[in-house]
Amino acid sequence: MAFFKREKKFNPGLLSDLDKKLVYSLAKSRIPKLGQIKYLNKFLSRRERLFMSASFAVLIFSLVFLGFGFYMKHLETVPKKGGDYTEALVGSPKYINPLYASINDTDNDITHLVFSSLLKYDGNGNLINDLARSYEISPDGKTYTFKIRTDAKWDNGTNITADDIVFTVGAIKDPAYKSPLLNSFSGVDAEKIDDETVKFTLSEPYAPFLDLMTFGILPQSVWSQIPAGSASLADLNLKPIGSGPYEFKSLTKDKNGQIKTYTLAANKDYYDGEPNITNLTFKIFGSYDEALQAFNEKTVDGISRLPEGMKDKVAAKNAVSVHKLISPQLNLIFLNSKNNQALADLNVRQALAFAIDRNEIVNQVFGGDARIANGPILPDNFSYCQDARVYNFDKAKAEQLLDNAGWSIVEITDGDINKIKQAQKNNSKVDEYDDEKLALGPGAWRFKNGFLVVKLTAVDSVDRQIIEKIKNDWEGVGVKTVIDTVPAAQIQSEVIQPREFEALLYGQIVGQDPDLYAFWDSSQIGSGANISGYANKDVDRLLETGRATIDINARKEDYCKFQKDITNDEPAIFLYSPDYIYAQSKKVKGVSVNKIETPADRFTDIGDWYVNTGKKIVW
Repeated sequence: MAFFKREKKFNPGLLSDLDKKLVYSLAKSRIPKLGQIKYLNKFLSRRERLFMSASFAVLIFSLVFLGFGFYMKHLETVPKKGGDYTEALVGSPKYINPLYASINDTDNDITHLVFSSLLKYDGNGNLINDLARSYEISPDGKTYTFKIRTDAKWDNGTNITADDIVFTVGAIKDPAYKSPLLNSFSGVDAEKIDDETVKFTLSEPYAPFLDLMTFGILPQSVWSQIPAGSASLADLNLKPIGSGPYEFKSLTKDKNGQIKTYTLAANKDYYDGEPNITNLTFKIFGSYDEALQAFNEKTVDGISRLPEGMKDKVAAKNAVSVHKLISPQLNLIFLNSKNNQALADLNVRQALAFAIDRNEIVNQVFGGDARIANGPILPDNFSYCQDARVYNFDKAKAEQLLDNAGWSIVEITDGDINKIKQAQKNNSKVDEYDDEKLALGPGAWRFKNGFLVVKLTAVDSVDRQIIEKIKNDWEGVGVKTVIDTVPAAQIQSEVIQPREFEALLYGQIVGQDPDLYAFWDSSQIGSGANISGYANKDVDRLLETGRATIDINARKEDYCKFQKDITNDEPAIFLYSPDYIYAQSKKVKGVSVNKIETPADRFTDIGDWYVNTGKKIVW
């Protein structure tokens, strides 16, 4: 019997199991190590390798995509300390001193940065604490008690105490210092309770008192060593010691001794935190035209103000931020009946008001960067009266009022002018008004025992378009208008103080509080700010009671009646309130001010400004 040997059939699965057992015997972990992964290709088919590669690519792409999304969502650009900012100022720094700075915008701008006050305005025009931690007002409105912060220091490292505040108030009230704030603090006494407490006692209630608490505080230890009579001459007026967000660093002068640059450095010990921008440099110019040229040439990063008509002259607008700030400035035409008897007639005053198209001034001259003013209190004030009389442009109404006042139209033709000139050559007259007719020229002019002529005076820096617009509007109803411009440096001494004008186009800073006693009370007619010489006993009473009560509803009622009375009498023509236009390079960020009390308040949020940036992950 044949013997057949049976061969075993090959089983690859069995070999695979043996391989696995061998691997497991050598490496107990079921998770491959990095060193083992390099052999992966030897075990994968081509199809499996392609699948693995594609899966790995998708995984990497997904991780990158998710990482980028996280980065974009959580990474923020944040302010970084450092860098410089240079701004063009127009004027000449003289007193970086709270006692004197209020009369000069250039001084006030820098003083605002160097010195602190008990209270300050925020970016929306509201009073907030500065050096003050808190304050209390007595029920009778005569006592204000302030608690001051304990972490505020002077630039020389010493602490600010109640002594400094009491000393500053005493200096303001001392006539030897000749501070323009003197009258504002009449009837105010300051008393130290302890190092952290100051009490102000008023001789009578004064509702706007808190607005006065924005005056800068001087260091007693330094200024008490300087005689009051010599204070205005002290070197400290230009190299001050303050407690604000910035401190004096340096200044440069030209060969004539005029300051050309003034540099401040960030106060590292400032109680509200060191500002982001390290150095602020102010370059001083003699005119806004020069300042704008420097801004356009990028030798400065900002210009302190763009007067009306200059915004369109800014070059590279895409690289510039133009800030439009609400300002409590009111521009009006004061009427002086003592120098022009025609203005004593209410009909004439009201006719002149109706004749001016204020909308055209706001839209054409200011490009919308102004608001129409209907009275002495601006629309954003809490006491603004909606029911007071409004003088919207109405040429027909103006003509009717002049007709009612007896001012009829007289036509003067070219032929009439030629006849007068010929008569003068023959040493004769056509009539007794020959000289007036020659001065008037051809046109339709108002006449009543003489022609109605008004001289309009304005500061020479006022946009000529505004003056010409008023002239054209008045002459459009037959009132001959003669323009007289005066240099800004002479307007006070030659026009306002001696009251040498008939109609004066001028501006007032009326402030956030409605107290306008200084501008319209009859007691201020002589040497005060009642420029029109307006006297009304009812208005006097309303102004006096309005400032003497802290009851806001009672104040609203008084000031509403005041607005009605004054717009009925129209001793001045209320025109517009211009916005404060402030331009900067877009490299400057963090500026958020919307409303200012004075131009210096544009620096209210200076600590938040920045020119350098960094990156930060925010979860």
